[in-house]
Amino acid sequence: MVMTRRALLLRLSPLLIPYVSFFCAGVVLAFVQSLGLMSPVPLHQDYLDAYVRLFDSPWFYEMFGFSLYVALISALIATAGGTLLAYGIWGMPVVLRRMSVVYKTTLILPHIAIGFIIMVLCSQSGVLASLAHALGLIARPEEFPNMLYDQSGLGLIAAYTYKEMPFAILMVLGPLAGFDRRLVTCARMFGATRTAIFWRIILPHIAPAMHSAFIILFLYAFGAFDIPYILGSSKPAMLSIEVYNLYFKRDLINRPTALAMLMLMLLFSVLFIMLYSRVVASLRAQERKL
Repeated sequence: MVMTRRALLLRLSPLLIPYVSFFCAGVVLAFVQSLGLMSPVPLHQDYLDAYVRLFDSPWFYEMFGFSLYVALISALIATAGGTLLAYGIWGMPVVLRRMSVVYKTTLILPHIAIGFIIMVLCSQSGVLASLAHALGLIARPEEFPNMLYDQSGLGLIAAYTYKEMPFAILMVLGPLAGFDRRLVTCARMFGATRTAIFWRIILPHIAPAMHSAFIILFLYAFGAFDIPYILGSSKPAMLSIEVYNLYFKRDLINRPTALAMLMLMLLFSVLFIMLYSRVVASLRAQERKL
């Protein structure tokens, strides 16, 4: 029996209605306060003053670009690396495939724990610096490249990649588990190489999972707070850190600016999902024509 969309929504309504209500209420409240309304202190300003200040501030574009850079690079590396590792796990014998479940360990750890792990590994007084010094690669541990708290964002990218790659593996292994291996056997009988099999047969099958994983990982890294709070630089800071500072550590008059920044981040996320989905749909349509 195939359940209709309406019947499915009715069954999920006890969970969906409270969730959507609280989410929508939070978004509406944040938007109203970003306009200077319902403020804890009286604000003598126009409704759009907070948005005007952001668009007129070079530091906002600098932080937006830095957040975009960290999220994009980490999501690309995690998705590509997770896809290749998932493909390798899928091709293993059954016994080794069961042992590969160890990759899920990172999924259990919270992001803040991953931040401390990267700090212990990659700081100039950390494990890698001490190991490089012991091997004679550097004269002093202080000569180890600084990956944390700098404008390169390498520490943030490393942390997000380490945390997010197992999620990409899990996402891609789902469609691979139901893939008919006889298609690969047939392709090999006709002389197809492993590279051709991956690009022509495997990749189109797992592409939807890859796109979903990339969107989730990109948007999470773009707006996350925990890892940037531990490993991020003070300038340029990630947008989430600046929102936190404006809302909790500055005068109350700055709260509309913090909430305006949150609303712009939400708007960007929605537009990104719409644009990315449209581009992917367009590419699929062109592939079908070919």
